[in-house]
Amino acid sequence: MPKHRPKILLVEDDILVAEFFNSFFKGKASLFHCSTGQSYFHYIKKHSIDLVYTDLHLPYTTGHKVIETIKQYDDSLPIVVISSTEDIQDSINSFRAGVVDFLPKPLKKDDIQRTFTKALKLRDMVQTKRDLSQATGDLRREIIIGQSKRILELKDDIKNLTNSEVDVLILGENGTGKELVSKSLFHQESNPTRPYITLNCSVIPKELMESVLFGHEKGSFTGAIAKQIGKFELANGGDIFLDEIGTLNFELQAKLLRVLQEREIEPLGLGDSKKLDFRVIAATNENLVQMVKNKIFRKDLYFRLKKIVLEIPPLRERKDDIPILVEFFLEKHKRNGKTKKMPSSIVQALMEHSWPGNIRELENTIENLVITSRDDTIKAEQIQKIGLFDEFNDDDFNNPTFEEDTKDIKGINIFFKKDCSLDMATRIMEKNIIINVINNSSTKEIAAQKLGINRKTLYKKIQLYEISD
Repeated sequence: MPKHRPKILLVEDDILVAEFFNSFFKGKASLFHCSTGQSYFHYIKKHSIDLVYTDLHLPYTTGHKVIETIKQYDDSLPIVVISSTEDIQDSINSFRAGVVDFLPKPLKKDDIQRTFTKALKLRDMVQTKRDLSQATGDLRREIIIGQSKRILELKDDIKNLTNSEVDVLILGENGTGKELVSKSLFHQESNPTRPYITLNCSVIPKELMESVLFGHEKGSFTGAIAKQIGKFELANGGDIFLDEIGTLNFELQAKLLRVLQEREIEPLGLGDSKKLDFRVIAATNENLVQMVKNKIFRKDLYFRLKKIVLEIPPLRERKDDIPILVEFFLEKHKRNGKTKKMPSSIVQALMEHSWPGNIRELENTIENLVITSRDDTIKAEQIQKIGLFDEFNDDDFNNPTFEEDTKDIKGINIFFKKDCSLDMATRIMEKNIIINVINNSSTKEIAAQKLGINRKTLYKKIQLYEISD
C-alpha cells in the first residue's frame, strides 16, 4: 500500500452511499466525494488519488465515461465500480475497460475492505514495476534501436531536449517509429507520473475532431449527452502526441494554431477558455512544405510546429542497423521462452531488401518467420514461403535486375525489359506509383484520394500486385 495515507475518490450521487463510505474510511484514508460526475477529474489531478470508486449511473455523465477518461489519463489508477444494476453486460464492459473489481449494492463493509486492499495492492505493484522500468530502462518503450550515424544523431537530438517545454515536430515515413521517438521524449523526463496523451488525427471523423481535442459541455451539440474532457485538458502538465497531424482539416488547423500560441482551449459550449500547460509532439509522414504550397496546410501552423524538427531516416538509409534490429525482434517475439536463431546469410539477404514498410515491415517479417519456423534456426526457404522477395524474383514483373535504362517518372524509378509489352509496362508503372503514394500517405483512404480512385479499388490493386502493407 502507499506509504502516505491513501486518497480515495468516490463518484456517487447517492448521499447514503457517500455517508456509508465516509464512515467506513474514517481514520483509514482521505475520502473525496463527487456527486455529479462533473468535477471528478479535478480531484484526480489535484489530489493524486490512489483509488477510485464510481457508480455507473450518474447525473450529467456515465460511470463508463468516467472510467474511460481516467484510464486515458492514468491507466495504472485502480477503479472499482459500485452499482445496483444486475445487468451482467455492465460488469463485462467495466472489466474490459480496466476496472479491478465490481461492487454490488447493497454494500457490505467486508466487500469494501476487500476491494480497498486488492486495489491498493495492485496500485503498489504497478508503481513498483514502473519504478523498476524507470531505473533500468525499458528497451521496447524508451530506446531507439540502432547504432548507425543518423540514429546516433537522432538519439543525441532527443537527449538534448530533456527538460524542454518546446513543441516538437517528428517527420518520417510510415513504419519508421515516430511514436517511439515521441515516447522517448516523454520517458526521458524526470517526472514519470506526468500525463502522456496520444491521438491519431487520421482516424477521428473531422466533425468530431474539435470535441475530441478540446472537449465539450453537455448539450453543446446534438448528441452531446454528457460532458467530455478533451485530449488537451487530459494532457495538462505533460505531453500530447498528435500523430498524422497533416490530416487535420484547414479550419481546425487555425484553432490548433491558437491553442499552441495562447496555451488555452475553449471546450464546445463552455463559452470560456481554460489555461493549460502542455508540450505538443506532432508527427507526420506527409510533405508539409508541399501541402503548404498546395494550400491544404496552414503556413503559420507549419512554422509554429517546425521550431524543433526530428527527422527519422527510413530503414533503407540505415541498413547497418538491420542486424541489431533483427536480433532485437527475434528476442521480442520468442516463443515458449526460446529465441530463434537466424543465419548470417539470411540477415544479409534481409539487408538487401528495400523495406518500403520500414521497421514495422521488418518486425512483422521477423515475427512471421519466428511463428512459421518449426526448428530452432530459421531457414532460407521460409523467406520464399512468405514471399518477401517476390517482387524481385519475377522476371516479367518489376524486376530490379534488368539491365535496360531506368526511366524516372516524378521521382519513381521504373525498370522495363526490351521486349516488355504495353500491358506489362502499364502494370509495372501502376504498381510503382501505388507503392510511392501509399508510402507518402498517412492512410489508405488518403492514398486512394491522391490516386483518384476509391478505397475498395485501391485494396483490389494492392492484392493484385501483392503490395506489402
